[in-house]
Amino acid sequence: FPRSLELQLGLESGSRPRNTHLMAMHRLAHFSADRSPMTPTDRIASAAQRLAHDSAAVDTLEASFTKLLKEPHRERFRKVNLRSPAMQRVAAVGGAMEILHATGWEHAPHGHLLLNTLEPRLIEAATAALQKVQASHPGYLRDREGRRAGAARARESAEAAAADLARRQHFASMLPAEPAEGAAGAAAICVHLGGEKKVWRRFDSNIDTLKDLVHWVSSLEGAPASPRLVNVTQSPSLPLDKERQAGLSLHHLDLWPCGHVKLVECA
Repeated sequence: FPRSLELQLGLESGSRPRNTHLMAMHRLAHFSADRSPMTPTDRIASAAQRLAHDSAAVDTLEASFTKLLKEPHRERFRKVNLRSPAMQRVAAVGGAMEILHATGWEHAPHGHLLLNTLEPRLIEAATAALQKVQASHPGYLRDREGRRAGAARARESAEAAAADLARRQHFASMLPAEPAEGAAGAAAICVHLGGEKKVWRRFDSNIDTLKDLVHWVSSLEGAPASPRLVNVTQSPSLPLDKERQAGLSLHHLDLWPCGHVKLVECA
């Protein structure tokens, strides 16, 4: 016996047992029982607990097992593509591959897992273990709430971005045609949006007005819907009143042949 087992059995190397033969056999049986291999059901339960901290992986596997139980002979539910981005993410979570192997999935060529032999009791055990995690495991519940909150923030951000794009497209649709470079009366206008960000555009200085300039600035990414502008072409700078001066031409406002305006705040 290994030295550790000799000590548990009360044996000394090269000597007789201190205790009775019956006691030694009892301890040996107990030693072996403690180290008996896990059953597939045990492995499934253990893997489900390891997965619990990742709600997305739990949900994906639970849905897959549920579909398989409903249509056990459908080939697409008995094949897993480990090269797909979604499955790569799931497979990287501790416990995922263990629960698949424990339910009978085997590695196949081309990066797939195949369920060649279906044992419904194991699929049922895996489904039940994952559903138990979904219902009550603290780690799963925390992660799910975090993911839902993150998804809500992402939706809000996407909606805000879409609304901002629609607003900017609306202002862009009202802009006059941009004259060709070097055209008579053309004025090159630079708007300073903050920091080092500058954007240039040409206008017809005799026809286009401050209102057109405001529409252009409002169409730019990062600019507010109702900007306040200052003419900084020369010093001292001059505020531009988009209400009272809206109809004045850029030529009249001394924004030609080249002008600089600065965005200072929202109105």
